[in-house]
Amino acid sequence: MDPNYDAAFRNFEYRWPERFPGPRWTRTEDGRAFIRNMPETAEELQADSRWPAFFPSPICLVTVRHGDEVALEKVVGASIVNRFPYVLALSFCRVPLSERHHPRHRFMELLEKSGAANVQFLSPGPLLGRAMGAVAEIPEAQTRERLKASGLGIRPGESHGAPVFNDAYMVYEGHLARPVKGFEGERVYDRPWEDVGSHRVYFLEINCIQLQEEIAEGRRHIHWRGLPVWSPRLPFQPAEPPSVPGEGFQSAYQKGYAPRYVFPSAATAGFEQDARKHGMAIKHLAPLPEDQVEVDNDRARWPCFFPSSLAMITTWGDDGRPNVIPCGSTTVLSRSPMIIAACISYARINVRYAPRASIDLLRKRGAFGCAVPFIHERVVAAIKYAGNVSFRDDPDKVARSGLAVEPGGEAPGLPALPIQYDCRIVGEVKLGTHAMFLGEVRRIRVRTDVQAENPLKWCPWGIVE
Repeated sequence: MDPNYDAAFRNFEYRWPERFPGPRWTRTEDGRAFIRNMPETAEELQADSRWPAFFPSPICLVTVRHGDEVALEKVVGASIVNRFPYVLALSFCRVPLSERHHPRHRFMELLEKSGAANVQFLSPGPLLGRAMGAVAEIPEAQTRERLKASGLGIRPGESHGAPVFNDAYMVYEGHLARPVKGFEGERVYDRPWEDVGSHRVYFLEINCIQLQEEIAEGRRHIHWRGLPVWSPRLPFQPAEPPSVPGEGFQSAYQKGYAPRYVFPSAATAGFEQDARKHGMAIKHLAPLPEDQVEVDNDRARWPCFFPSSLAMITTWGDDGRPNVIPCGSTTVLSRSPMIIAACISYARINVRYAPRASIDLLRKRGAFGCAVPFIHERVVAAIKYAGNVSFRDDPDKVARSGLAVEPGGEAPGLPALPIQYDCRIVGEVKLGTHAMFLGEVRRIRVRTDVQAENPLKWCPWGIVE
């Protein structure tokens, strides 16, 4: 299947579920899925605050420095949420929920005082294990001891003093976003964070990226599996035939997609370095949004690889037809209530970044579905079609993508996919080029062939080889 992943991820791969179903899950009448209504009570969270169902999220290590005090924390679900300026969202628990989800008060205090942080990645192996072990074993109140306990070498960052692991293959350096005008002239980032349920979400504007020289030169590569692996045991349900026959709409600009992603490669942008130091190629990003804008479709792509998963966001159209948009900037921001954020372009820059028809539908409906795709030929083909065709141009895009739709909910269900979260929109945050829609999870649907003996397999880390 993926021999490199199997070898490198042996101790880092995540499998869900360990056991399933549990309390509060009920089987649908057709026997194809289990349903769980949300939210949970405080008592239920205290007893078990693990995510009630799987969502594929990357993991990164974050460091800060304030004065002589340095700190290390692990962050699940970091996500690029805006393109111009280039902004990364980091979510930290701010209220006590359980021993598993507890406030990161000291780390958050240091981050807010210093106003800067470094987000970094180590390839799976002993060094990453030592860093993760230090985070797990040393209490948050003593976060300043974690770097020392890891035993890993560090140095100051290029743009500020927060430490960088000498063995990190990639580092994103940034500062808390400052108030600016967005691409359409609106004020954004009046405050560099948002309190979302049980968590505080920080917006980190990236001003410098470090990438291992061998990767920048193409002598080594980052391998990333952007979708989970899973084997469906129920047959795919046939899609409804389109109301208008034909092959569908094909836009002039086609975005590629591959769940097994390699960087750099012929399909990715090259890393445009400004300098080299410490065995790293270094790129400094322009400080103002208007200086960063690249109107050309290809040059407007992300300046470097960043690990992110993809979700299928569904809404109903005005005429009752289903719409779906593959969204690579989707993440879980809060545990209580469980809130999923989908970031969708609203600014008109080029074909790649343009106002999406889904924006209006989301605002009108006030709800969306968030389905978890997996590596499968038919699913990847659906992602490619739906990601390149606007609902404006093809209102039958879901049917033409080959996906069946489950009617009747606040958002269209996609029964071919193993997990779907049905969300009610509780907020929208404009970020400059993208709008972050905050969806509170009200119902979770999991297929009955997702079981402990047939789990979804996911690794939140990339490997370098």
